[in-house]
Amino acid sequence: MHSSVDFNLRRADIDAKQAVIGEILQAMECEWALLLMPAHVAWITGGMNIRGLIADSERPGVFTNGRQRWLICSNVDTQRLFDEELDGLGFQLKEWNWSHGRAGLIGEIVSGKRVAGDRPFPNIPLLTDRLRPHLRVLTLFDQERYLRLGKLVSHALEATARTLSAGESEEEVAGQIAHRLLHRGAEVVGISVVADGRGRKFRRSGFTAVPVRENCVLQATALKDGQYVTAARTVSLHPPDAEFRKEYDAACRVSGIYRALSHPGGTVAEAAEEGCRVLEGSPFEHEWRQSQVGYGTGWFPAEELRRGGQDDPFAVGQPLVWQSRVGVAAIIDTVLVGESGPIPVTIPEYWPFKRVKLGESAYDVPDILIRNTESP
Repeated sequence: MHSSVDFNLRRADIDAKQAVIGEILQAMECEWALLLMPAHVAWITGGMNIRGLIADSERPGVFTNGRQRWLICSNVDTQRLFDEELDGLGFQLKEWNWSHGRAGLIGEIVSGKRVAGDRPFPNIPLLTDRLRPHLRVLTLFDQERYLRLGKLVSHALEATARTLSAGESEEEVAGQIAHRLLHRGAEVVGISVVADGRGRKFRRSGFTAVPVRENCVLQATALKDGQYVTAARTVSLHPPDAEFRKEYDAACRVSGIYRALSHPGGTVAEAAEEGCRVLEGSPFEHEWRQSQVGYGTGWFPAEELRRGGQDDPFAVGQPLVWQSRVGVAAIIDTVLVGESGPIPVTIPEYWPFKRVKLGESAYDVPDILIRNTESP
């Protein structure tokens, strides 16, 4: 249950977002907005959680004129959504019966109206590009919940890394991460557990039956209240060898660069170029070719910010997930772009870190947890 303070803040947040839609409609010379994309619906509802097995064509939507708002949903979902998610938040209802489908109701709703939408329909202009900048920047209400989710993800990864046993499979470790996330109300979107150097060959790994013997990189993306957070942690069951240590130290330096460049007006291209410069002349100077360095996140698990050869500049309050990968090493964390520097979201809890100094600034980057555990 939410406190009365949280409820009032959420109601005010939704009202403000509805007003944004109203301004967009006025600029487009439209009267109504039809929102069906999951990220847009989560945003305008203040993080409504959708449960159960559901097809895209039966997901709830929102219909608004910038002054009033309606939830569009199936009779299967109406009771729970209002009891657990939206009661008292100012939403009215337009409902379809599951056996008739959503399309018929939408046809009735938009008929004879000047409607803008976020999905392609005949004679309905798209408002997606106008709306996207507002989704990229989290409101203060959204940021508060986002930071709580970041702590939850960090805890799940770090607690698992501190307690896993040599000989456990990647699959077993993934299950422990998932348990800790679900136990605290977060949904598992993606988990990667990479043991003993598999990450050097596979930069996007899942988890397999391979046992963990020497070291392991644990990565998770979790969803709660419509928002996504991603992080990774590395544990070594023995003192790491010289090659692994060099790779990780290089990744730390690059991670510090990415954080330093998480400022208003920065871009992914700028961060990538600076990261390349740090590794230039080293054995790792071509590592940048192996994987994407960062994404926008928040209401999306990963949004590519380089489109059509152009980079969208960062804005204050925008969440970013950075990936610094060098060989086996992977340092992945989520930050918020702040006025005077990055705001860490997935902060190390009880975890070793390296302090990367760049000019007068310093950035704490998660280090390798060395456990000195004997293999069976």
